[in-house]
Amino acid sequence: MSKYKARTVYATAGKYKEINSVNTKNDKIIAYTPFFDIDTKIEKWEFAIRAAEVVISALEKEKIEKSVYLLWSGEGIHVRINENSIPKDYDPLTASHAIVQYILNKVKDQIEILSEASGNVLKIDELIDTKRIFTAPLSFHKELDYVAICFSPNKLDKFTLDWAKPDNFVHEEKIYEKFEENEASELLTKAIQAYKPTHEGVKPKRKEEENERGEIGRFQVMALLQAARYYLLYKDLNKAKSFGLNRAIFYAWAKYHRGYEKKPMQRITPSAIRKDRILTTVAGEEVYEDLESGYYVIGDKEQTPEDYDKEIKEKIEVIIPYEKAWDSAVQYLSTFPKETLENQRAFFQNAYLPVRDEFIEKVVKRKKSGIDAYFS
Repeated sequence: MSKYKARTVYATAGKYKEINSVNTKNDKIIAYTPFFDIDTKIEKWEFAIRAAEVVISALEKEKIEKSVYLLWSGEGIHVRINENSIPKDYDPLTASHAIVQYILNKVKDQIEILSEASGNVLKIDELIDTKRIFTAPLSFHKELDYVAICFSPNKLDKFTLDWAKPDNFVHEEKIYEKFEENEASELLTKAIQAYKPTHEGVKPKRKEEENERGEIGRFQVMALLQAARYYLLYKDLNKAKSFGLNRAIFYAWAKYHRGYEKKPMQRITPSAIRKDRILTTVAGEEVYEDLESGYYVIGDKEQTPEDYDKEIKEKIEVIIPYEKAWDSAVQYLSTFPKETLENQRAFFQNAYLPVRDEFIEKVVKRKKSGIDAYFS
């Protein structure tokens, strides 16, 4: 992993005879792993466990026991069904989707109660589609220092976050290979009869769509993209927030006074030379950094992660769930070469300008996702 500077490894939910551009673009899937994607916040991880218990209980009532395994993904848990337990009578994607949808409809009321108790952070997404990828076992979470571990449902009541710590993880090797052939036969018959080709999942009562009103302001888009840019380059989320807000303030000031897009910029310097601050170059931009906290400074004010949350995160939340905007920004900037992210003007011209007024349409709702990114 260190050789390739990789952190997270992903696998396709669909199985292909061979992974290549022809098979993936034409959806030539020969099998598919049904999974229930249970998400929460790390500080409320117990709610994910309780939701998994509900799903497992529903599966047991449908006589699905020997082909089920769990994967802690870092900030949530997957309940997965081995694809070999599903009869081959139907298209594998349709069969998997029907099973997941059927069980979610059975447990919806219970999950909604848990979601409300969690402060509306718990949800189960219905993510069965042709291009779906998920974290591979023993891979790191994309941000948190936890590894993805697999274990049996009968060990769920013993699970703690310590199991996922990289220096002492608890992982049940090859549990994902256990199955009983055609165990899901009866369940699939009922699920197909009730199947609808929709992706509703079980989410907090205030659905994401209700928040998507209008567009995000330019100031927030700049801060968000600058923070995501910093995070991709340096992997420090708190400093990324500081940098993002710092740069948004700077560009707003520069445009107001001179018009950044037309004239060269000048630095906004602290009102007095201070020994606790240094001028440094970050991602091709000169910024002042506080030596004690490591956060960035404009004038005499330090930009903290808390400032970012108040000025950027909370205002984005009015329009769209912040985590959705953040994940979209990171994925969007990941498509640019490192040289662009490290160059001030290239980033501004090529990454920021094209989406500054249509961030939701062009970044959040972009068409390509998942495995398509590898073969585009």
